[in-house]
Order: sequence, then structure tokens, then C-alpha cells
Amino acid sequence: MLFVFLSAFLAPPLSRLLRMPVPVGELVIGLLLGHFLAQGVALPEILGFLADFGFLLLMFLAGLEVDFNLLRQLERRHFVFYALYVVGMFLGAGLLAGLLGVGLAQALILALVSIGLMVATLRDMGILGRAFAKRVLILGVLGEVASLFGLTAMEKAAHYQGLLSLLKEVGIIALFFLLLFLAFRLAGLFLWWYPEVGRRLVYEEDPSAMGIRLSLALMFAAAVMSGLVGLESVLGAFLAGMILSYFLQKKHDLEAKLSAMGYGFLIPIFFIRTGMGIDLSGLDGRLLLEVGQALLLMLLIRLLPAPFLLLGGFRLREAFLAALLLAYPFTLMIAGTEIARSAHLLDERAALVLLLAAALSSLLFPWAAKMLLRFLR
Repeated sequence: MLFVFLSAFLAPPLSRLLRMPVPVGELVIGLLLGHFLAQGVALPEILGFLADFGFLLLMFLAGLEVDFNLLRQLERRHFVFYALYVVGMFLGAGLLAGLLGVGLAQALILALVSIGLMVATLRDMGILGRAFAKRVLILGVLGEVASLFGLTAMEKAAHYQGLLSLLKEVGIIALFFLLLFLAFRLAGLFLWWYPEVGRRLVYEEDPSAMGIRLSLALMFAAAVMSGLVGLESVLGAFLAGMILSYFLQKKHDLEAKLSAMGYGFLIPIFFIRTGMGIDLSGLDGRLLLEVGQALLLMLLIRLLPAPFLLLGGFRLREAFLAALLLAYPFTLMIAGTEIARSAHLLDERAALVLLLAAALSSLLFPWAAKMLLRFLR
């Protein structure tokens, strides 16, 4: 535990020195820890618990980042084309899986979308407030929601036990979403009658930190409910974050407090622990070639449905830049690989390829996006 927390402390300055995103640096440090120090050592159970807690909080914060004001401002016609683009990505991934002999689980993970690092890249590029960045963020939100449902479907397919069992599970899941919708409506009515409750939750100087307490209670309640109906707990955590984001429009202070707790304590443990669990003994030249192929596939999957972006108001160069910005879903790709590996949908070699591709895409594609933007200017 001492080495893990020292690593979490050292990861940000080392990542800045090596010009890589901090989560990628944490994963790399975890790889080194696991390879040189933790071989044959039984890791403490509390490390796994803290990593799982950090994973849930990461997904909750991803849901909290969803800006519903952007969705409200979007024209319905453009929304349809954006949705078709996201669907086209996953269909394209399935098509390429069939043509190239890649496993469906691996193709789905390569098509995942996550907006965490993309927001940081847009901010670093100085274009976060521009119309183009807002459109890309909407694509990212739609893609992240679809990605989480895709991961859930993948896990369900891995445990398929016949049509009757599947119909029963679908019915239970439908009931879960119906109850979630009713709770959503009731919460809306309650906050309409008692708006001061919502204001207190985001009050910066609240000594009881009621907003954090409510956030964690909602996160665990949604995660437990998701698990009970057979869904991935991370999907519940993400939905809880989205619901809270919908009701609390001025949530900056609450988001800052949760981010400080998450990115300062729990989330680094998730990435370091994930890195420690990766076996590097199979690393060779052929595996690196497979990683390169995975990177090309990640970009190709996002370029195939690009005509929908042109119909949705993007220019040709903007569509290519959007594909680059969507092509490094580091956090969700790590999570999806862990889910697929635990469901025995991936062997250790395929998992290692995906994890290395996730790390390298987070180094190469943001750099390429910045270079392209500089060239377009």
C-alpha cells in the first residue's frame, strides 16, 4: 500500500515530464510495480476494494460531466445524424471483426467512447468553448452512453443460457428502468416544490458536505440495483451521475469536491491496480504489431461512419478531427477490458494488446489532433 500511494503521488509530475495524460502514467507505473515488485506477492484485499470504489466513482463522475444544456441546444435533425454516427461506429466494428477475424468483444472495446481525456485535450487546445468542441462533446456523450450499454450487452451475451432466461432478464431490466424513470420524475417534482434543497446540495460552504454524501449514496444505490437486475454496476453509477447532473445545473462546486476525492485518492488506485494486474511476460515484436493494428482499427472504426457527421453540420476536416478526438477512450477501454477478461471473453494476450493500445492511443491521438488543429489554422 505504501508503494501504491507513493506511486499515486509521483504519477502526475512524472506524467507531465513524459508528456502523457496522468491516468496513462498511473497505468504505466502500475505495470512497472507489478512487473518488478509484486511478482508472486499476494496483493492486499483492501487494494482491490479501493480500486473497485475508484472505478465506480470514475463512472459516476463521467455521468456527472454530461451537459444536458448542450443536448437541449442541438437541432433534432443533427441529433439524429449524431446518433446514426454512433450506431455506425459499433456496426462498423462488428463488420471489421467479421472481415479481419477479430473477436467481437475485442472489436466492441476498440469502438468504445469516453469523454474524460477528450475534455482535457479540448481544454489544452483552447477550443473548449467553441461550437465545434460542443458538437464533439455531444458525440462523446452519446457514444459513452451507447458504450456502457454495449458493455452490458457483451457481458450478457457471455452468460447466455437460452431464450427463456434471456427474456426473463430483459423483463427484469425493463422493470429496473421503469422504476428508475419513476424515481426520476418524483425527484423532479420534489425539487420543483422545494428548490432550496437542490441549492443546499451545491452550496460551497456546506459544513456537512451533504452533496458529497448524497452523491455517494446515489452512486452505491444505483450500482447495487444494477447488480441485482444483472447489469454492470458501473452502468448504474454512470446513470446516477447523469441523473444528478440533470437536476443540479450549477454543480461546479460539488463536481470539484468529488473530483478532488476521486482523482486525488481513489481513481489513481484503480489505474495503478489495473497496471499491476497485467502480465508483461508475453510482450514481443508480434504483440507490438498487433497493438499497431488495434490503433489503426480504432481510427478506422470512427472514420467509416463519418458521412453522418457531414450531414450533421461538420466540415470534412472537422469530421476527421472529431474522429481523432473520439479515438482514445482510455478510461472506458481499460474498464471494458477488465469486464471482458473477468467474463472470459478475452485471453491474457488479447487483454494486453487492448490495454497497451489504450495507453498508446492516449499518447498519439491527442498529439495528432493538436497537430492537425494547428495545421488547419
